Amino acid sequence: MIMQNTNNAEHILLLEIGTEEIPARFLPETIVKLKENSERIFSEYRVPFNSIKTYATPRRLSLIADLAPLQGASEKEVWGPPVNAAFDKDGKPTRAAEAFAKTHGLKIEELLKKEKGKGTYLTALIKEASQQTEHVLPEILPKLILSLNFPKSMRWGNGSLRFARPIHWILATYSNKKIAFEVDGLKSDNMTRGHRFLSPAAFEVKDCRAYINLLKNNFIILDPDEREKIIRDGTKKLASSANAVIIEDEELLRHVTNLVEYPVPVLATFPAEYLYLPKELLITVMKGHQKYFALQDAGGGLVNYFIIVSNTKQDNAETIKRGAEKVIKARFEDARFYYEDDKRIPLKEKLEGLKKVIYHEKLGTIYDKVMRMAAIAASTADKCLPGKKEGIHTAAILCKTDLISGVVGEFPEIQGIMGGYYAINDGYTEEIAKAISEHYKPAFSGDAVPSSEIGSIVSLADKIDNLTSFFGIGLMPTGTEDPFALRRQAIGIIAILTEKKFPLTIYELFNESLRLCGIDNKNAVLSSIAAFFEQRIEQILASSGYPQDAVQSVLHYANSRPVYTLRERLDALMRLKEDDDYEPFLLAIKRINNIAPKGETVELKEKLLSAEEEKILYASAKAAKTEIESLVSGSEYYEAISALKKLKEPINNFFDKVLVMDKNEEIKNNRLSLIKTIRDIALQTADFSKLN
Repeated sequence: MIMQNTNNAEHILLLEIGTEEIPARFLPETIVKLKENSERIFSEYRVPFNSIKTYATPRRLSLIADLAPLQGASEKEVWGPPVNAAFDKDGKPTRAAEAFAKTHGLKIEELLKKEKGKGTYLTALIKEASQQTEHVLPEILPKLILSLNFPKSMRWGNGSLRFARPIHWILATYSNKKIAFEVDGLKSDNMTRGHRFLSPAAFEVKDCRAYINLLKNNFIILDPDEREKIIRDGTKKLASSANAVIIEDEELLRHVTNLVEYPVPVLATFPAEYLYLPKELLITVMKGHQKYFALQDAGGGLVNYFIIVSNTKQDNAETIKRGAEKVIKARFEDARFYYEDDKRIPLKEKLEGLKKVIYHEKLGTIYDKVMRMAAIAASTADKCLPGKKEGIHTAAILCKTDLISGVVGEFPEIQGIMGGYYAINDGYTEEIAKAISEHYKPAFSGDAVPSSEIGSIVSLADKIDNLTSFFGIGLMPTGTEDPFALRRQAIGIIAILTEKKFPLTIYELFNESLRLCGIDNKNAVLSSIAAFFEQRIEQILASSGYPQDAVQSVLHYANSRPVYTLRERLDALMRLKEDDDYEPFLLAIKRINNIAPKGETVELKEKLLSAEEEKILYASAKAAKTEIESLVSGSEYYEAISALKKLKEPINNFFDKVLVMDKNEEIKNNRLSLIKTIRDIALQTADFSKLN
């Protein structure tokens, strides 16, 4: 319920929920939910609003809303008992009528009679008078606070309230007047608090318009966007002072923004001796454990500087710097120990250790998975990279061995990457090391595929095994759950097949993997996997901007043709739609599709072609078939469609002059065979019956 803009500060609601530090990851969604829930609840209570703004820091959730001073009026109709049950034969009200009237605070004579369906019923018109907004807020605001849910919540003390963290104070004012209410024994007030250490005392908020600046004067930057800008600009300036640039990390930036109330970036350093450690390891230590920003030089090499975002004044920067440097040195020392210890044992010798790591209780160990992967990778290499089969096998066998390394045990987010470093240490080629380090790619939507062909095949083998294994034991994704991230695995497979243009189809990949993995009921599982991929491919193509009718016209190739060719076919159809003769051509093809038999037909016999028009059509189709097959094999799909267009006139002449359903059964069936032949020729490029 949105009202017209009043720009009247006297109608401003200010709500602040003061808490213990809420986890940073909770805040982005909580800000959105606080706004959505307030809009819904204000509407339920018929309180018009002009604007609602929500903010959050680790210690407070705030809402500032421009509300109308009066509720909207309400009038609703309530249906009661049938008239014949509400009054007796003398017209006197029965208990049913009296009870209905009493329930709604009305007299019998105030009830109305209305027809509904085949009967007449009593109705009550219930009117609720408007109240002043300030009088209904004590009922609204507790409900709003209690409406907030979190990924994890807790109780404290003897209360029953569940919240992200204990609530210490509630500030609530409307038109600068206190709104009094209680939540789990905690009374609201017009008092707030500043920074926990820099301005811990409570203070009064007399004017809601000064609220944000008042907090700022007490070392609180309320707006997350403003905190983020301070951090972004401050880290960039500090990095420049060290002749370096910040390593962009939007996830870390958002997280740190929600960790502090008063962000002050501080530049620190660490001993250069640690720079020999893998870059990803150092960055992970800085980001994952300490939430520090790493810096690099213009060439992308890590430098021995980092930036902390403190939650205190600039005056304390030196103390913050010294503490952070001491902590990071200890962390790097631990990382160095694990790294050096890991290098002592070659990856090949770690392979045996994978037999002790369970992959899934029904699928065996990680070692079992690696053996399946190696078989899938070898089979895939035979089809598209036979010259690199040995390197692919080596990378597939070794790619999971870093899972039992000390570094990955401590920092699991760099699994694979560390395997690449250990492979170089063991003397393997750069190509094999790269394949190992990239075999999890693409790891998320929009992530890059492996840069090398070997890495791409190993990544395919990993993802194919995941899907084959879990579909094979009946653990497929449902509408709401996908615990093994199989949708993401499928999207990764599609991305690799599309970008690398491997001449592999979904059917042959999974038919072979199901055979290699010894899956029972292979055909049923393959059918489920194919349907699963078809859905993913349809979504990907539609989200890429292709029209739905065009997507449907190539979708039947999703599993039986190389995936990358689908986009090429779609691009050809987009060109076709721009042609002047698109409509006449499509109408001619649809004449074929409308009558073409669905099942098998008799063999087409040239000697049974009697009409001149069908002889011409047969000859034209025969020539077009040879030309189209050659063009399709060379992925020249638009040219193939252009060759198909040559049949437009012979098709129309045939249907205009020749009776397909001839009385002679043999001639009729022969003509139907001719029509089906043309449809099959057209299907080499697309299913034109799906096009608008």
